[in-house]
Amino acid sequence: MEALSAGDPQRVGNYWLAGRLGSGGQGVVYDAYDADGNRVAVKVLHAADDRAVRDRFAKETTATRRVSSFCTARVLAADLDGHRPYLVSEYVPGPSLGAAVRDGRRFTGDDLYRLATAVATALTAIHDAGVVHRDLKPDNVLLGPDGPRVIDFGIARTPDMSLTATGEVSGTPAYMAPEVFLGERAGAPADVFAWGSIMVFAATGREPFAADNLGAVMHRVLTHRADLSALSSRLASLVEAALTKDPAARPDARDLLLALVSGSDADTERLLAAGSRTARGVHGPAAQGDPALGTIAEDAYESLNPEEREVAAEVFLRLVAVGEDGHEAGRSAGYDELFEGRPERESAAVRRVLDAFSYVIVSGDDTVALSRPGLLRAWPRLRMWVDADRDGLAMLNSVNAAARHWAANGRRDADLLQGSRLEQALSWAATGRRRVTLTPFEQDFLRAGTHLTRRRVRRRTLTTVALAGLLVVSLVAGGLAVWQRQETARQRDILAAKQAAAEADRQRTIDPSLAMLLSVAAWRMSPAQPEARSSLTASLQQQQTAVFHDPPVKGVARRLLSRDGRTLVSASEGGVNVYDVRTGRRTASWPRMTLSGTIAYPPALSRSGRLLAQTTTEKLGVWDVKTGRKLLERPLPARNWFSYSAVFGEHETTLTLLYSLHDVHYLLDVSTGEQFGKPVFRQRGGKAVRHPLVDRTGKRLLLPGDRLDRIALPGWRTERPFPACAERPKAVAFSHDGRTLACAGADVALVDASSGRALGGTIACRVCGSDGQLRFSQDGRHLAAFRGRDVQVWDLRTRNTVLDHRAEGDLTDVAFDPDGNTLRYVMDDAVVSLDLRPRTHATAVPGVAFLSGDGRRAAIVAGRQLRILDMGTGKETARLPVATEGGPLIADFSGTKLAVKEVSGKVTLWDLRTRARLWSVPMPGKGGMPINTRFSPDGRRLAITVAYRQSRVFKEVVLDAADGHVLNSFDTASRGGPFLPGGTAYVSPDSGRFIDVGTGKPVGAGLLPTDALAISRGGLLAAYESTTGRVGLWNVDGPAALRPALPRAAGEVDFLSFSPDGKTLATVSSEGLLQLWDVEARRRLGGSYLVREGQPWSLVFSADGAAVHVGVEGAVRSVAVDGERVAREVCARVGRSLSPAEWERYLGGAPYRNICP
Repeated sequence: MEALSAGDPQRVGNYWLAGRLGSGGQGVVYDAYDADGNRVAVKVLHAADDRAVRDRFAKETTATRRVSSFCTARVLAADLDGHRPYLVSEYVPGPSLGAAVRDGRRFTGDDLYRLATAVATALTAIHDAGVVHRDLKPDNVLLGPDGPRVIDFGIARTPDMSLTATGEVSGTPAYMAPEVFLGERAGAPADVFAWGSIMVFAATGREPFAADNLGAVMHRVLTHRADLSALSSRLASLVEAALTKDPAARPDARDLLLALVSGSDADTERLLAAGSRTARGVHGPAAQGDPALGTIAEDAYESLNPEEREVAAEVFLRLVAVGEDGHEAGRSAGYDELFEGRPERESAAVRRVLDAFSYVIVSGDDTVALSRPGLLRAWPRLRMWVDADRDGLAMLNSVNAAARHWAANGRRDADLLQGSRLEQALSWAATGRRRVTLTPFEQDFLRAGTHLTRRRVRRRTLTTVALAGLLVVSLVAGGLAVWQRQETARQRDILAAKQAAAEADRQRTIDPSLAMLLSVAAWRMSPAQPEARSSLTASLQQQQTAVFHDPPVKGVARRLLSRDGRTLVSASEGGVNVYDVRTGRRTASWPRMTLSGTIAYPPALSRSGRLLAQTTTEKLGVWDVKTGRKLLERPLPARNWFSYSAVFGEHETTLTLLYSLHDVHYLLDVSTGEQFGKPVFRQRGGKAVRHPLVDRTGKRLLLPGDRLDRIALPGWRTERPFPACAERPKAVAFSHDGRTLACAGADVALVDASSGRALGGTIACRVCGSDGQLRFSQDGRHLAAFRGRDVQVWDLRTRNTVLDHRAEGDLTDVAFDPDGNTLRYVMDDAVVSLDLRPRTHATAVPGVAFLSGDGRRAAIVAGRQLRILDMGTGKETARLPVATEGGPLIADFSGTKLAVKEVSGKVTLWDLRTRARLWSVPMPGKGGMPINTRFSPDGRRLAITVAYRQSRVFKEVVLDAADGHVLNSFDTASRGGPFLPGGTAYVSPDSGRFIDVGTGKPVGAGLLPTDALAISRGGLLAAYESTTGRVGLWNVDGPAALRPALPRAAGEVDFLSFSPDGKTLATVSSEGLLQLWDVEARRRLGGSYLVREGQPWSLVFSADGAAVHVGVEGAVRSVAVDGERVAREVCARVGRSLSPAEWERYLGGAPYRNICP
């Protein structure tokens, strides 16, 4: 990989660049890392100003995104409209096929066959998407860790894309098809020709039509037959057909893949999956792939001694700048910043750090900088350092730049920091630094600013005393000096809190209980720190409660859970181990499987967990789990490159044996040894079987996949599947009592297992699809669907989602605990326990809840009455005879007054204390219907937006709240929104303009249209920007945008609400995802809360700001925001406090305290 060039950017979009992977006529491909540290490849267009080139790039991107990710590099993102159009795809570590062969590797036998299958799989996926690659060659085949991947669609095109303006031939001559040299357009047959040429090159190391010049190459391609003597007869026949001079006579890619994989017809998706599995046997030497930057950096860090490691953090933080948008970037640091004022021992440590990290740091005559900005996201340790000091890095850069300007211009007083800027700088220098020491030069600058302030103030005011104190602290090496005991303790606690918060977030999937306690400790030590608040909130949201790790074993272990989720079975060549995952105790073990062959698939457990079945490439064995006694052993016939897997269903002793995870081989009653059944792949029209299921009686076999078959046993009679399940054939599961059957496709249906009668409506499923699986809880209350990294759980009584979780890796098994509150999944060597209980508190209401702005009351439509609920006590305080239309209530509260739209179209004002109707006003004009009502902040005016049928013009009506008479009305093209704090204008979400309620005219500059907005009492406005998915912040004076905006919100935000003090913002999406934000720090507090009842209808904070409430159908969901309440809830979940030993390990610099009294 090449280093970045001088003109290369540090970052493209949200991707930090690390080096150049290659460049061509159209663009440059960079090695890059996303915000989470995932490695990607980013292709950036050269001629961004050329509209024709942009259009071609856009078409290429569209074409590439159509291609399924079977043996190809998946497209992850694209931005075609920005200054630098770019395309993001998977990074495939490993050498190219061309490089491997040039280095001496030759592909023979099974290795070559798997390579042929891999490239044919990729071509099938490409052509199936209607795309032609046009430059398939060995350098565009990467030998990744999971098999070969075809890359570089730089000149790929679809049939509707025209030739280039010059009509030039694109591609690599040695792999071009004859028809291309004859002036014909390169179609899919040209890719097949290139496939054949690649196979010859891989086997021999020579291009099949190699010659000294282009003319000779053309001649050989057009007239010569390639030498195929190095290929096996089976593969040679396919390659010979692919190299046929007549494109019409060549097989297509799908035919090649069929011949290579199975020789029988199959649906394309299953065919591609089978090809991908075969391809996994081909690997590139690990040493030839570029290791990830994070790995390189961590290896360098591990080579340092403790003193050098301490210095490393400061060195790297000096090389980081944080911009106004909140993103970090690399910066150049002068040698004076790194060396000046240090003793020789520390300077030697700095030099050692620079030397150890020479791959990612470049040193010039006077400066040091990151040579690979991607390190900022690629190295988790650096991400942690930056996140912990993010707020102060901008201040550090500002102080350093200002100090240099001051020195370069003669150290003038006018260039010194003064007033609030000086105070902020000194405050940061005294209390905000963790790993950065001020240089003597920067100390002189701050000292000069403080002295100037003293000279300008005749009397020794409190301000100058405070500045002097901050100066003393800021100038002491290490940043923490004693100028006052309380201040010293506060600084210590800030540092410890940030460290504890960072450690808590790291421990969430390692030791969830410890993570929760560390977050409480962080908040107790420094409640105002955004990191501590965020970590504490994340602990309340945290669903992980425990993690059990399977101890290391000999070879590769295959793992699964028992039906009750309490037992883990781990099978490997070293033997079988059985664990109680709740206690970590090993309950059974026996050495070696005593089966010849290699374990390829996980074992299977019977319904009771008593029987264990395991297959190898040669044998099937069944054991008694408790005793380890082998009950049965059967030989398995050799079948090409694929193997067998065993599956137990709901019947205790009936085992289904699958071939290659797609076809039934036979069924076996392990109690009697009786074998029955037969393969079904051809009978099913080439549609693969996924996760077959025998019912509890042993009389029915369900075969899901792209179609669902129902077979009576043991006679093997095909029966018609239930209609609801025939439409949802991907996955099936029986409830534990066998009475209910769940079937999944794009959604999930529940049916009576005996009659097939549908049980209620369907359930929307995000994770269902190919290879998805279903699981019922033992009490039948919950159903889980899982696929890949994702798992969803529903409460079957309400059909509401109770869990929507993404794990860090792929899930191989999922099970419910009988307690009804715990779900466990297997991920790699870990069993993770999740708490299904809601993270929010619910107050049941008989309808849709509309909440008052201060969170004190809720109005609920109940028939022809409006019920008023006191949110403090949960008791009903009034019933009003209000006739509404049902659904969302159009109303607004002001203190004890409630304005509500009635079914007649009138707006009525009620006094909630007396339950009296104060007035009722019809809307002006024929057919006018109110669509929203809003009180002014002082409650004296009520603004109403009125809509009219077949008209796009609204009318805004402003009433006197005292008696309902009209103060003003005017026509408008946009809906009205909330009042500004002064009460003289409101914000229209449709136009983003501020509208004067007295004149109906726009005032001020306005902002962008928005789908949701909120205004704080202090004049801060938050608006959801649907185009970016972020929430922008504005000062209503102007209005003026405040940068940076908040990070991307979860889902499409429907409602926003500020806390009474304006420091916290809540957002809730249409999917019911509730998030909290620290407004001043511009960061999310934790992750998301899931509001289980679905779509929200209102969102408000409580009057004291201690909680936030969401009104939904049938409930008001409440979440604690006050830190003390959150800490108590988290402590209650864990059930203990940090021990002195744990405190000493993670917070040893601070005195022990009981964080959960």
